[in-house]
Amino acid sequence: MKPEYILIHHSLTKDGKVVDWNAIFKYHTEELGWNDIGYHYGIERIGNKYAVLTGRPENVVGAHTKQNRMNYKSLGICVVGNYDNERPPEIVMDLLVDKCVELCLKYDIPSSHIKAHHDYASYKTCPGKMFPMSELIERVQNRLYKLGVKAC
Repeated sequence: MKPEYILIHHSLTKDGKVVDWNAIFKYHTEELGWNDIGYHYGIERIGNKYAVLTGRPENVVGAHTKQNRMNYKSLGICVVGNYDNERPPEIVMDLLVDKCVELCLKYDIPSSHIKAHHDYASYKTCPGKMFPMSELIERVQNRLYKLGVKAC
């Protein structure tokens, strides 16, 4: 699978100081019966630090957006937290920009193909009402432009 899109999600849960990524993995595998977590990456707070965590391998079809067969065309990144109620912390946005830039460069994905889950699942607010999607895309575009990627 060569991904054409990056899809941004939120967990719709409070980000605690424990590894919530493990709870998401457990839910996806034990409750939903999947072989693995549905996302390719996750960003969350662990203790007092934030980390980018790995889920499914990038070459494996995700299980995060079934609409329009986007699982087959995209990489899914889940930001742990409920961004219907608050904006993600700046460190989370920084890590997400870094990961999106990395994936855009690796797979030649244009920044215009960074999408919110609700762009395909319109009945959801994911990645949250307070999540700054346009800012994310603009920051990725600016970073790609500074790196000499003109068609972003």
